[in-house]
Parts: sequence; C-alpha cells; structure tokens
Amino acid sequence: MIRKVHEIVPEVAEAVRGGSGTITAHKLLDLYPGSAIKSVGVVRLEPGASIGDHSHEGDEDFYYCLSGNGVVIDNGVEQPFTPGTLQITRSGESQALRNTGETELVFFAALVATVEG
Repeated sequence: MIRKVHEIVPEVAEAVRGGSGTITAHKLLDLYPGSAIKSVGVVRLEPGASIGDHSHEGDEDFYYCLSGNGVVIDNGVEQPFTPGTLQITRSGESQALRNTGETELVFFAALVATVEG
C-alpha cells in the first residue's frame, strides 16, 4: 500500500483535547484492520495552537517533529519539541503539545494499540 500526504484531504479541527487554535491532520492510515496501528499521519499546528493535556489507556502515541518549534509536555514535564525530536506516550501516561514558534509546527504522529507481552 502506498499513500501520499498530498493526496489526502486534510481534517481541520479547533481546540483539540481542550487545547487552542487550529490543527490540520493528513491521516495517511486510520484504523488499519488486523493491525495494532490505529492512526498514522502528518499534523500541523498553527502558531500558538496547542493539543491539550490528555492521557492514553490501551494505546501509545508517537510524535516526531519534522519542522517548527514547540513544547511537548511529557507526563507533566515540559521539553523542547524541535525537528528530530521523538516523543512517546505509553499507555497510562499523558502528553500535551504547544506551538511556540512563528511558523507551523509539523510532526508525524502514530497511534498504536498497546500489545501485552
């Protein structure tokens, strides 16, 4: 299977998870049958936009920064979120993200089911 981000109609949302501003998501894959993959995509936060603090239960979230500057709150601890940074939220943990730059914050996101074992 091949999916191209520029061929995906983006989803636009406001105040995601209690955050603020506009977020655009190009979902490359969503709820892939028979797989632990729940969602994979490229997400864009406008300057000043944020994804509110939220926890994960039974799944894990991976954010990989492609461009822009932001702050990720990883289990209550603020860390810079800049190109090349990978942030992982395991089941039972929490995260939030804020664009602190003057340009879009662009990141690759993957949500997968937690596999026991």
